[in-house]
Amino acid sequence: MKCLIFKNKAAVINDITDRLGRGRTNGEKARLVKKLGQEADSLLTCADYKDDSQDCKNCRATALRRKSMMWGILKNMKAGQIIVGEK
Repeated sequence: MKCLIFKNKAAVINDITDRLGRGRTNGEKARLVKKLGQEADSLLTCADYKDDSQDCKNCRATALRRKSMMWGILKNMKAGQIIVGEK
């Protein structure tokens, strides 16, 4: 994609995703997941979005995948906490 906004955000999102994979505690992971969601939201609300741009459509699709990943991680974290709490 040619968009500089996407390129900058993608670098940040990839860094957060990499750090998330190495996260050790639920608190650290929760903080990183929140940052991931914020970065994805910033792409989804981009003021430069153009309906007729394929780059913009691809950017939105990528941001939506990251947002979906964020919700999946949070769901798994909550499920894990419930299991731990029941023992």
